[in-house]
Amino acid sequence: MAQFLKVNAGPVAGDGIDTLIAIDKIAGVQSVVNAANVTTIIIRMTSSATSLYTIAVPGVTGGAGGGATSATRQGDATDAINAALTANPGGVVSTLGAVPALLQIPASQSGGTGRQPITTAATFAQYTTCIYTP
Repeated sequence: MAQFLKVNAGPVAGDGIDTLIAIDKIAGVQSVVNAANVTTIIIRMTSSATSLYTIAVPGVTGGAGGGATSATRQGDATDAINAALTANPGGVVSTLGAVPALLQIPASQSGGTGRQPITTAATFAQYTTCIYTP
């Protein structure tokens, strides 16, 4: 496990700041919730009962054709945080990966084999804010 979790977001959306969170100070992931077209990840810290990081991701852009929904976003965000916490053993920094906003859409199946053309490429939602509350 790395020493720090890097989130490509700061306290203000679009500020270009990366936030480093000390992994050994993380008590646990308190919640991953979808509300008002925003997915919020809350990470509880060990320093006090009220200290936490709140990470926000914009809502999904895919509908029935894109595959990504609010229901799958919560699972994708949970998978991303768990993967980042366990990645890069012995390293210094592990980056929290982006979550899918629109899943890739392959061409209609005609029963053939071999290469499968993709008609719409996958896109990923970037984290907008990462706010620390002491």
